[in-house]
Amino acid sequence: MSEPSTDAASDAEAERLEAMLSDYVEGTLSSAERLELEAKLAADPALREQLEETREAHAALRSLNKTPAPDELGKKVEDLIHRRSAGRFFGRRAFGDRVPFGVLLIVALVALIALAVLLWSSSTGSLRLERKDAPRPPPEAHDAIRKP
Repeated sequence: MSEPSTDAASDAEAERLEAMLSDYVEGTLSSAERLELEAKLAADPALREQLEETREAHAALRSLNKTPAPDELGKKVEDLIHRRSAGRFFGRRAFGDRVPFGVLLIVALVALIALAVLLWSSSTGSLRLERKDAPRPPPEAHDAIRKP
């Protein structure tokens, strides 16, 4: 029954040593941990071999060429998702998203001004002021309208 706990302890120790080897290669170990690891390295040839493998792995990672992603990658991915999802994701933008707010505001103001001019110039428009030179109905017409 004591065997599983020994395996768990040895696994935990192996993971700790692996993390220490990685930190040792990177140079981030504290001095006490570094001395402890160096003592274990001197006594264990398998651990020295593991240290060499860790150094090779770190060197391989440092040698990778880190290039930035192309500028159009985001747009291409968005278009691909849009096509495959049948428009459920990254749907086409609404009219208000494509046209700046200032342009929409100017168009609305021009439309309102055009409507006001149309109402003002209309003979039946309610915005028209009564002209003094406009013909007036005779006074009898007013009496006919008021009396049933």
